[in-house]
Amino acid sequence: MTVPTLSRFVIAFALSIFWLLGNNLLFAQTDGSDPANVVVAIQGRLSLKRYGWTNYVPIAFGTWLQEGDLLDLGESSSAKVVCSDLSLHDVRMGIGAIPCSPSRPVLRRQDGSLIHATRDWPDDGAPIVLSPRKTRLLSPYPTLRWTEVKGAHTYHVYIRGLKFGLAGADTTATSFDYSAKDPTLEPGVDYKLIVAADGQAPSDEPGPDLGFSIVEPMEKALILQEEHQVESLKLPDGPTQFLVAYLYSTHRLYAEAIDRLEMVFPTFNVAAGKRLQADLYMKIGLPRQAESDYLVSLDLSRIENDKEGQMLDHKALSYVYELIGNRKASSQQLLETLDLARSLGDDFTARQAETRLAEIKAAAVRHTASKP
Repeated sequence: MTVPTLSRFVIAFALSIFWLLGNNLLFAQTDGSDPANVVVAIQGRLSLKRYGWTNYVPIAFGTWLQEGDLLDLGESSSAKVVCSDLSLHDVRMGIGAIPCSPSRPVLRRQDGSLIHATRDWPDDGAPIVLSPRKTRLLSPYPTLRWTEVKGAHTYHVYIRGLKFGLAGADTTATSFDYSAKDPTLEPGVDYKLIVAADGQAPSDEPGPDLGFSIVEPMEKALILQEEHQVESLKLPDGPTQFLVAYLYSTHRLYAEAIDRLEMVFPTFNVAAGKRLQADLYMKIGLPRQAESDYLVSLDLSRIENDKEGQMLDHKALSYVYELIGNRKASSQQLLETLDLARSLGDDFTARQAETRLAEIKAAAVRHTASKP
């Protein structure tokens, strides 16, 4: 490894660690650690070999690329990449580097499996807020959503904020469209949605930062300008909405990113869309919802013959099952991750999986030994 390459590795690693620890100084208004250059179109054969891998493998729509990756585009094939600065480039035929130059990144990689999501809130008959939670919003008129409570007939909606309180209308549905008739949600103020079932006293879901806020006007204008850049690429609707969702997630607009993905999924059935949606559910502390989407993504990745996608889904599912206390299922997902990492020649991920499997096994031994 050359000194410049080593320096880039050290810097990238350091940035990742800062992000995982929740450092907000480096990327005050964004999320993710690495610039995301995204494959948005493939016709024919396109294979990828990441730095540190020993093999080239076929890839699918939505694969993120980084400096040091090598692409192999087959004869009579074509592919396009949207770089992290929102520029669109063709992939050259044959083996070569990614068609993106270092620049100011707008898109950043999302990976919900790296987020330590909160464990499931106990099922005590209270609704769980689905949206908005742990998110920022462009629109001051969000759709409020929560889980159904079996046997409940009426839900009462509360929004709590500084010098603000909404004892909202009762509804028999599990959603409520906030409108201009309701009290104004001001930019920069922290709010929290609370829902009570059948006249029960409102109960806060435990956990930090489960509220939401509206972005300030100047930042909103910047985000909308970036969204216009995406739309000006003139890609089909599916890739366009996927990229807008990716852009929103970079700005921590998780609820609206999920809305975009759910809107396009029925007609744009790709693994990358469901994986991104699952990552976002992990970021807002909803591992059960993430599990469902990761499982769909896994099935689609198999259809797309995307081994790295399958590996990412198995790895993420291992986190999900660990969070909900199913160590056996977590271990099974890690074994699948390990097998796929070895087939890719991805020694780094293989070592991660081996280490975690050993830790789970050791914890199980300690648990057994502690029993009377």
